[in-house]
Amino acid sequence: MQSTRLEMVVGGRRHTALSTRPLLVGPALLGGGFLMEEHDMRTFELPDHWIPNYMVTIARTPKPSKRTMHDAGMARETVLEGEAVDVLAPQEVRKFRFEGEAKTTLLSIEPDVLQSMIANAQNGDAFELIRRWRGTDDILRDLMLKLRSEIQSGFPAGPLQTEYLCTKLTEELIRRYAIGKLKLDRYKGGLPGKKLKQATDYIETFLDRSLTTEEIGRAVGLSKYHFGKAFSTSTGMTLHTFVLARRMRRSRELLAGSDLPLAEIADAVGFSSQSHFTTVFLERMGVTPARYRAMRRRLSVAVCHRY
Repeated sequence: MQSTRLEMVVGGRRHTALSTRPLLVGPALLGGGFLMEEHDMRTFELPDHWIPNYMVTIARTPKPSKRTMHDAGMARETVLEGEAVDVLAPQEVRKFRFEGEAKTTLLSIEPDVLQSMIANAQNGDAFELIRRWRGTDDILRDLMLKLRSEIQSGFPAGPLQTEYLCTKLTEELIRRYAIGKLKLDRYKGGLPGKKLKQATDYIETFLDRSLTTEEIGRAVGLSKYHFGKAFSTSTGMTLHTFVLARRMRRSRELLAGSDLPLAEIADAVGFSSQSHFTTVFLERMGVTPARYRAMRRRLSVAVCHRY
């Protein structure tokens, strides 16, 4: 069972990595080997420990802070300023001390996730990242902040967008931070017509669910990573974009052809709440659901009077 908090290993036993109470934690819908937390960090010290997962972090320090790391009997000090991205591989870390304050967002990625995305990977093969303690990376920063936003808003569109962001971020790690020439695994040629129809039929049937890539992929006999890439190849759009378009179409049909309350329509097309349904509908259609329904009814009345 996946932990619901970030962990480290001390003396052969797993412990919660940070003692501070997280401002944000996103295990519920990240699932599948991903976990994000955000902390307001003040001066603290950690003992010798092992980081079991890959880690991407964004640290924002309002004023210069200091990190002291102990390695090979030497203490190495680094001054931390502004905002930076850290990329870490599973590794042993000697005692270190942080002095100052920082707001830090951390994403943990289990090794099996990266392993499953590498072409021709063999069980037990080591996947190594370039060890990089600190630097700038606008791509990772953007993906991390989008993922953070999804968690903060409570995954209003369900897990598909979150899964896409996690996959994209992991692909960037493999492409740009791996040691050696590794290639992402690909499902060439997209989905065969039969499997594509199975997938779209499944989506239409269960549009009211909080659909996941793994669930739909399982229905057509593919892993979630292969299914997501093959679906995009076949349709020219991400799974999240496709499902959202189908939800919009179904909602328009229900608004025009039924007297269902907006809350029931929102539930029937897979939105977490009426307010989120209204927000997305307005963004995509330029009018609120209530306004759209009124416009369609006036149009129907005008057509009837004409004939």
